[in-house]
Amino acid sequence: MKATARFLALMALLALAASAPVVAQSTQQKPGTTPAQPPAKQPGTPAQPGAPAVSAADQPPAPPVNKEEEDAYKAFFEAKDDTLKVKLGEEFQEKFSVSRYRELVYATLSNAYQNLGQDEKMFAAGEKTLEINSDNLAALVTMAKALARRTSPQALDAQQKFDKAEKYGKRALELLATLPKPENVTEENFAKIKNDALADVHGGLGLIYLRKQRIADSVAELDQATKVTSSPDPVDFYLLGIVLQASKRFEESAAAFGRCAESPSQLQETCKQSQADAKKQAAAKPVTPPAQAPPKP
Repeated sequence: MKATARFLALMALLALAASAPVVAQSTQQKPGTTPAQPPAKQPGTPAQPGAPAVSAADQPPAPPVNKEEEDAYKAFFEAKDDTLKVKLGEEFQEKFSVSRYRELVYATLSNAYQNLGQDEKMFAAGEKTLEINSDNLAALVTMAKALARRTSPQALDAQQKFDKAEKYGKRALELLATLPKPENVTEENFAKIKNDALADVHGGLGLIYLRKQRIADSVAELDQATKVTSSPDPVDFYLLGIVLQASKRFEESAAAFGRCAESPSQLQETCKQSQADAKKQAAAKPVTPPAQAPPKP
C-alpha cells in the first residue's frame, strides 16, 4: 500500500475510533454527503486514544457553522490532485484561521506536501497539527518516518530532528497499542491498517537508531518493521541488511538484501549487489571450531 493510501486509511480509522461521522476519502462518496468531520471532543474525554482528558473549562468555544467554511473544506477534502489540495488547503487556513477543521487540514496538507517533495512545508504542517493535538496519531506516524528519512545527517539541526522523530515514534507506538477497533471495521482491515502504521513507525525508529549508532536497537526496530506488515517497505529491508552487516551477521544480511531485491524499486540493483557482497563476507567468515574436550589424564 502506498504511503498516501496508508495515511488515508489511518485517518479514516482514527475518525471512526473517535466515533466521528467520517467518510473516508479513499472510498466513493455520494453526491451531497458531508466530508470528514473533526472528532467531537466531549468534556473530560480524550480526543484520541491515550490523550489527556480535556475539561469543559479548557474547551474554547466552538466557532459557529459557516456555510462558506463548510464548502471550502468540502472542496479541499474532495480534491484528488495534491497540487490542488495544497492550494485549497493553504487558502482555507489563511481564510479560516480558527476553524474546527484546522487540525485535519494541516494533517492532510502535511501528507500532500510529502507527496510533492516539499519537505520543509511537510514538517511545518506536521508540527502545526501536533501543536493543535499532540496525540494526532496520523501526524505522529508521518513525522516519525519522514523526519528520519528526509533529514540529512549533515544538517545543523539533524540531531534535534532525530530526537524529535524518536519522541514522536515512541508516542505513536503507545497510542497504537491502545487503539480501539471501531465496531463497523472488520478485524482483518483493522489489523492491516494498524500493522501498516506500526511498520512505518518501527522503520523510522530503526533508521534513527542507525543514525545514532545504536545498532542493536536499529536491528530490533527494522526487524519489526519488515515482519509486522503484509506489505513491507523495501527500504526497511535494505536498512536491515546494512545493520545486520555491521553486526557481522552476514547470512542474515544477505537474506534481508535479497528481500529488498525482490521488489521493484530504485534500490533493487543496489540490493542485488549488496546481497552478493554479504554472501561473499559470509563465505569468508572464519568458522569457529567446536570446543575440544580436555585430554583425559
